[in-house]
Amino acid sequence: MPAAVLAFYGDAAVIAPQLAGTRHEAIHAPRLLAAEDSLRGTLRGTLDSSMRAAVAALAAGDVDAVVSAGSTGGLMALSRHLVGMVPGARRPAIVKALAGEDGRVFRLLDLGANLGADAAGLHQFARMGVAAALEGGVSTPTVGLLNVGSEMQKGPAVVRAAAGLLQADPRLRYAGFVEPDRMFAAGPDVIVAEGFAGNIALKAAEGAARMARHLLARALGPEPSAGPALVGGTVLEPRPLQRARAAYNPQNYNGAILLGLAGVVVKSHGGADRNGFAHAVRQAADALSCTLVRRVAAGL
Repeated sequence: MPAAVLAFYGDAAVIAPQLAGTRHEAIHAPRLLAAEDSLRGTLRGTLDSSMRAAVAALAAGDVDAVVSAGSTGGLMALSRHLVGMVPGARRPAIVKALAGEDGRVFRLLDLGANLGADAAGLHQFARMGVAAALEGGVSTPTVGLLNVGSEMQKGPAVVRAAAGLLQADPRLRYAGFVEPDRMFAAGPDVIVAEGFAGNIALKAAEGAARMARHLLARALGPEPSAGPALVGGTVLEPRPLQRARAAYNPQNYNGAILLGLAGVVVKSHGGADRNGFAHAVRQAADALSCTLVRRVAAGL
């Protein structure tokens, strides 16, 4: 497979010198999509931006995928407007792959593309999430619903109604409700949530990871030492310490795919460093190589 050529949309005068000697290219689109910009003007094209130029290039077939660290709402709206949805998809959903306690990878969606979803919408998110898990190599993914308790009578009416739809769907292996504190324990391969709840759960988990990484760094110093370290009276070897630091580093899990679109769009965290953004680009490449869009369409 040939190496990818990256097209960077932005101020070419700034970007082009950084790409000297590479196969990559700078596309001049210097205006950023600002928070105060009118979404209507952005969609109509009266307010141009580098994000709109990149998404329009995807819609025209000039690029194969888009990765952006800009506004989530703007990226979602532009992608839905210009690229469109796969047949049968009602709404897009943001999905992210996360590592669990036992090293397994699970998918969590929706992470904020929709603030509010009915039972049928959650059911569709489950099918799209299964397509993403299959793309990740899971042969028979299990699906759980994020809820405030594991008992059948717990939670909002819409979540309980969605549970009935998932339970009755012969194409899904429904595993029941998942409480937020059990997301990272051995459990379902796909965890489905309404966008507001999913976004809160993800950000709470990210905050806890940052706190754990901070405490680890304070105890051990900013960089792993070459030799064993003494923590709480216990001698720890450097390799396990490095793995612990990596596990709490959000850059290693940066990037979330917008499922349901008719093209590959990946949202990077706005605070991603070079390694984090590279991880988001790799997600886009993996989605292309595994024909994720086609898998989602087939799942619906």
